[in-house]
Amino acid sequence: MITFTKDDLFYSDYEWSTYISYDPKISGKIDETRFNKNQGMEVLYLINKLVDLWDFSKIESCIKIERCIREKLPPKITKQEEVATWVQLNWKTIEFKKK
Repeated sequence: MITFTKDDLFYSDYEWSTYISYDPKISGKIDETRFNKNQGMEVLYLINKLVDLWDFSKIESCIKIERCIREKLPPKITKQEEVATWVQLNWKTIEFKKK
């Protein structure tokens, strides 16, 4: 299993709020907690949870998840579970050009 870090992120313009370690936005299981795609800690948490759940082993997969969230995620999707489901359902159909 890999761990995706701040240094690995494709985008560098995230907000970096401080969270308590047990805040559901950055800990526990993926659930109905509201998700903010502009908060770096929330994005890292979700990416790392999905990488673990889906047994991904490449940084490129993490970057694809990040780009799906930032570039393609419909605005009506606002909860962690919804984001995870949407990424999973659209994983094979979304392609990005290398930048």
